[in-house]
Amino acid sequence: MARAFVAAGHDVIWWTSSFSHARRIKRTPPLKIVEEEGFSVRLIPSRGYNSYFSLGRFASHRKFARGFEKQAIEGLASGDLARPDLLIATLPPSSTVDAAVRLANKLDAELLLDVDEWWPEPLRPMIPGPQWFAQILASITFPIIARKQKDSLQSVDAILAGSQTTKDAVFKAITSPPPIEVIPTGAYLQDYPRPPHFIDHVPHARHEQIQPLDNGQSQLAIAVAGDIDQKSDIFLLTDLARALSDKRINAVFHVVGGGRWMPRLETAAPLLTGSCSIQCHGRVDRSRYVGILSECHAALVLSGRLNHFPLPVETSDYAAAGLVLLLTHNGELADMVLRADAGVLTNSQPEALAAAIAPLATNPQQIARFRQASRKLAETSLDREPLAAKAVVWLESLAELAPVNPL
Repeated sequence: MARAFVAAGHDVIWWTSSFSHARRIKRTPPLKIVEEEGFSVRLIPSRGYNSYFSLGRFASHRKFARGFEKQAIEGLASGDLARPDLLIATLPPSSTVDAAVRLANKLDAELLLDVDEWWPEPLRPMIPGPQWFAQILASITFPIIARKQKDSLQSVDAILAGSQTTKDAVFKAITSPPPIEVIPTGAYLQDYPRPPHFIDHVPHARHEQIQPLDNGQSQLAIAVAGDIDQKSDIFLLTDLARALSDKRINAVFHVVGGGRWMPRLETAAPLLTGSCSIQCHGRVDRSRYVGILSECHAALVLSGRLNHFPLPVETSDYAAAGLVLLLTHNGELADMVLRADAGVLTNSQPEALAAAIAPLATNPQQIARFRQASRKLAETSLDREPLAAKAVVWLESLAELAPVNPL
């Protein structure tokens, strides 16, 4: 979005944490970003953390919010920063939104809220400890989180929702919401090569049976990206691998990410025997992530990811890479994929998933059709650059903004 604002003639400063939530490492200031991108990035010192649901994470959020507000006020007072006409804050966390609301009120600036994840329910599987402790902690903390989220939604001038599901949740949470637009995050299509077309050089009349991929020598490669934060996702992956091995399907799951239960999966994966295996890559950099997805044929969307995001950002990457989308739950994503004929929907039982995957391993024509449809879905609905430009146009129409200085 920062690039889209710059392209529309606005001056942009992107304030972000010095700690990367996605990779759990410290960020370094990007070199020459002003010259290359046209906007500046300011890193606010924030503490690191390991657990998704922990005092450390919420303390990190609060430290970032305080640091952002302090540096912004000091910069405005010294003349180092020009008064912004528009502030954009992400929700969650609410602490950052609280700081942005105070700042917008002081400066008489418009405030946009970018809502991609709907708390608090997705936090439940990440609460450490036994189930009885998780229930007690959730009963105490979840009402507080929900109330603060509601207060944030009622304190802004406009809302950008990452999905229709999120927009519907906003309407249920508050009676008189501000203007709201649904714009998914999308993916950078230019990062991924187009999937290959299937060219059948053998006349159909001579086909006695469907041939496996590359005469059975190549594996069916299935990507699974995103943090593994639900224990049930481990059981699904390992049981699915066994079910595919029972069917003698030559396949491999490439699991990319971290999460609470990834160490358990890393321990279990080498113990699997049979024709189907699991490779755990852990958290990787962007280039490696793109490379892994580009080498796969299909992608499995775990239920744990859908509990976090109705349209998980990695599913946009799957479509950009032209991967067959394997889904286990109904909902907004399933509706989108099935309309595009870009994948298959079954249930979350390993046997049902194996039954849906097995035919793909022996039908390169069907894989090719699904992959082309998946890429087309990305091109028509999930291309990040046009989506960001659409968001800027919408915001300009609301605020009647001339080229100005977003903060």
